[in-house]
Amino acid sequence: MLKIPKVSEIIVVVALLVFYSFLLSQPINFSTADLGRHLKNGELFFQKFQIPNTNLYSYTYPDQPFINHHWGSGAIFYLVHLAFGFSGISILFIILSLVTFLIFFHVAKKEGGLWTATILAVIALPVIAYRAEIRPEIFSYLLASIFFWILWNYQQDKIPKKSLYFLPIITAVWVNLHIYFFLGGVLVLAFLLENAWRKLIYKDHKALSKIKSLAIILLTLAPAVLLNPSGLKGALYPLKIFEDYGYKLFENQSFFFIEKLFAYPPAFYFKILFIISLLTWLVVFSKAVKKKTQFNLGLFSLWFFFSFLGLTAVRNFTIFGYFAFAISSINLGELALIKIGSRYKRFLPIFLVIFVFAITMSANPAFWQSRQSFGLGLQKNVLDAAEFFKKNNLHGPVFNNYDVGGYLIYNLYPQEKVFVDNRPEAYPASFFQETYVPMQENKEKWLEVNKKYNFQTIFFWRNDLTPWGQKFLSQRINDPAWALVFADNYHLIFIKKSN
Repeated sequence: MLKIPKVSEIIVVVALLVFYSFLLSQPINFSTADLGRHLKNGELFFQKFQIPNTNLYSYTYPDQPFINHHWGSGAIFYLVHLAFGFSGISILFIILSLVTFLIFFHVAKKEGGLWTATILAVIALPVIAYRAEIRPEIFSYLLASIFFWILWNYQQDKIPKKSLYFLPIITAVWVNLHIYFFLGGVLVLAFLLENAWRKLIYKDHKALSKIKSLAIILLTLAPAVLLNPSGLKGALYPLKIFEDYGYKLFENQSFFFIEKLFAYPPAFYFKILFIISLLTWLVVFSKAVKKKTQFNLGLFSLWFFFSFLGLTAVRNFTIFGYFAFAISSINLGELALIKIGSRYKRFLPIFLVIFVFAITMSANPAFWQSRQSFGLGLQKNVLDAAEFFKKNNLHGPVFNNYDVGGYLIYNLYPQEKVFVDNRPEAYPASFFQETYVPMQENKEKWLEVNKKYNFQTIFFWRNDLTPWGQKFLSQRINDPAWALVFADNYHLIFIKKSN
């Protein structure tokens, strides 16, 4: 295998980390982010030892039960915010992302070589980094990478069996951080399948021992996922993540559906990475048929699973990107045997990164144009609307749109509760279908709901592009019963005029 001088390897890795950090360093769009609600969850936990399991932030359905599957992430975000502010949360997000990338890159480089891993990483990073909003899913990416690293190295006999004992412990933490904790079981199952395949097809005498060890670990994950505030309901909640909430979430739409609607900026790189990773499997299939190599059914099942996730919901582009580039590097490992004259070894990785980076940057201008400005912490002046609300002693009941719910929860709870927020699972589907959307489209329905709740303030995200949101704003601007008292680049505030 090509031996790259260590200094060149360091330069390549640093260049990749700088590139990734640049993609992630965007000011937080706090108007529409979930982060405000997560911070409030953390505040309730540390100040009142409370983990909400009903919709206490809303006055429309305060007793609606829901599974608080990411309360632990909110607790971590809250502590970091308490100590270092919003910039500290941005830095935490970047550090966790870089560590996750390094773990995947370590496996990719070890098995595929620096050259192959670097090419695929540069192509994959726009896919991986596009969801730069700070969400609890960052913990799922990190813990999935640790799971994969442990299982892969155990499979390669590079670490002892006792290393597997960390997996149930990680799972017990993971189940309280993010709903994707089930990925740990998927990863163990894939390696269990691989060893069963090796025993059955290739008569691998080591496989039986690994089957027993992995089966025991898989069984221990079951009680580990029960260690959450909702018990069995929390453990089974991933089965409900894609149910019909009565309100379509963009991030839950499939790649094919989004492609028909508009040119989604990261879709170009997703397609390129998907095609490349598929081609690597054609190489593997060809060699397996010719009996030159053994076919890795476990890796193929993981690639198929994460490709399915990426194709069926754009929210999964990041997790697909991580696994696709690592698995593709493993598949193309033998390309690292290319002989390069010693005179050029030192410069090859540097030139390679520069070349691939230039191609990546120029191939899809829409992607780079869609990126927000560079920076840490909150977007400039994003808290002005909330400060205006409090300074002028405005009060509710507040009618707000879906996107701005988390913003209001952070800034106004418990003095004011929201009409709705961006947790569709915390409201009945009928609420969105029969109340929230119709009241913005239909004047009579608006008057009916307004009479029921007696709204005193309307707090809206200015950039709500839904057809009903646009129609509602147009009607209120021309409504003599309401006065627009605040407007900036993020929010609009209306107050009810005195009779």
